[in-house]
Amino acid sequence: MVNSQNQFEFNEYMNFGSTINSLETNTIELIHKPNFLVLLYFVCVSIFLIRLFYQLFQLFKTINANEIINYKKFKLVLLNNSSSPFSFFNYIFIDKDDYRDGSNELLLHEITHAKQKHSFDAILLEIILVFQWFNPFIYRYRQAFKEIHEYLADRGVLKTNNDKIAYQQLIIDQIEKNIHVRLASQFNYSLPKNRIKMMTRINSSKLAKFKTLLIIPLIALLLMAFSMKTSTESFLNTNQVLQTLSDSKLIPSIFPVKKGDGVEISSGYGMRIHPISKKEMMHNAVDIKAPMGTPVFATANGLVRKVEKDFKQGEGYGKYIIIDHTNGFSTLYAQLSEYNVIEGKEVKQGDVIGYVGQTGLSVGPHLHYEVIKEGKNVNPEDYF
Repeated sequence: MVNSQNQFEFNEYMNFGSTINSLETNTIELIHKPNFLVLLYFVCVSIFLIRLFYQLFQLFKTINANEIINYKKFKLVLLNNSSSPFSFFNYIFIDKDDYRDGSNELLLHEITHAKQKHSFDAILLEIILVFQWFNPFIYRYRQAFKEIHEYLADRGVLKTNNDKIAYQQLIIDQIEKNIHVRLASQFNYSLPKNRIKMMTRINSSKLAKFKTLLIIPLIALLLMAFSMKTSTESFLNTNQVLQTLSDSKLIPSIFPVKKGDGVEISSGYGMRIHPISKKEMMHNAVDIKAPMGTPVFATANGLVRKVEKDFKQGEGYGKYIIIDHTNGFSTLYAQLSEYNVIEGKEVKQGDVIGYVGQTGLSVGPHLHYEVIKEGKNVNPEDYF
């Protein structure tokens, strides 16, 4: 006849109402704060990336909504609304009225942008900005590059048309038509006053050298962007490791007795023959044989719920401790000779909470160790 009754009946052990969550909060709070910063970074990256795609969408929408004609190696997009001209790679966007009026300087200005591939610079800067949105220098460099683009395009026009006064007046006339397209090389991006000054002070070779000098910090910013991505990935990997280590301390996951000579599991979890009654019973624990006085460890962070003071020598569990942990776990340490904790005390994984003895029903010194998960006994050896 098999008796399935637990030979170590312990009803109080089934109460999990006092399990505390503050330990989990305190343990991983420092991990979750960096998580918030990483989340904020990627949220902003997503916003800037969506903004970039939206600008591209608007450009292609403008292309499809207007008349397009071929002009040499370029495609002219004749805009129905009044706006200053701009270019995007081989597409030249120009007011239909300006084109029909024969505004050669405006067209030549944008063709210069296209020939010198200024759109590549603009796209590259916008991509860097997506990942370096928090860097104030990238905004300054973007403005500086666009101004240099304008100066180079102005110089290209003046090589063909030496009438600086007329061209400067044309720049001023375009102010009211200006629309803001970040990805495009725009005729009237910078202040007319600055452009007019540059026409008289800087020749094209100096402008080209200045642009080359700007490329050096641009490359540095690009490297910073990729470095930021690598650092973020490294941080996330480290964070995952820390999270795993933190979780391992919140569940019963270490051997509860200090290992040494004479320390071994003498009885496992499951149906066993009781050493005294000689009847087969369900053993909801592991018994760990060890010399008298061997230290016993808390197997996870937790709160000491019970330190048994009212016990009878040679009966039941003898001296025992119950510790509540997070995630629905509790552990019981019985047959102790001495206590090293008091009720209500927080303990950390690995803290010495007592010492091996034989104060209950026992045939020799050992630790009777149980693990409860969400109200049910589980095999402690699955968590060692």
